[in-house]
Amino acid sequence: MNQQVRLASKREWASPFTADDFLHMLELGAFEGMRAELVRGGIEKMMPADWSHGELNARLVGLLFPLVRAAGAKVGTDVVIHIDAHTVRGFDIAILRPGAVPQKALRGEDVLFAIEVAETTQKRDLGEKRDDYGRAGIPAYWVVDIVAQVTHCFGLDASGSAYGEAMIVPFGEPMDVPGLGGRITLD
Repeated sequence: MNQQVRLASKREWASPFTADDFLHMLELGAFEGMRAELVRGGIEKMMPADWSHGELNARLVGLLFPLVRAAGAKVGTDVVIHIDAHTVRGFDIAILRPGAVPQKALRGEDVLFAIEVAETTQKRDLGEKRDDYGRAGIPAYWVVDIVAQVTHCFGLDASGSAYGEAMIVPFGEPMDVPGLGGRITLD
């Protein structure tokens, strides 16, 4: 017997989870061994990262660490940020402002600069995640595209809640690191 197939669409949750619900579940270990985000009230399971993703994360942290340390900032990987009452996102790399105190869930005002490494998630990272990070007021955001071998570099526009056009930098060319006063080159 044939069954009807329902195409994927944006879900509207009848009883959405709140950011507080999600963070409490996270604290209790509900997502042990998996990566998850809260997106507009729904819990979304994230794909595990593969070797090339993890290796590029490590290289980026290594390149950024001397600049982070010199600026008195902090760097973290696989951290979550509280976007709004129904959205908690996780990003690959976060550079915290000097003096910011790391929390279980960061706030936009804590973050100087966020990075996503994309191998299969370019559409999400360049779309809804970019929009969410802009709403959170994170001054700078990079999407490092492993497949295209480019970095999409965004800065907040005059509104302070959305990113302007991306500057696209190919691997092998130096990039200015926002807020840290230096340059790095991804090879």
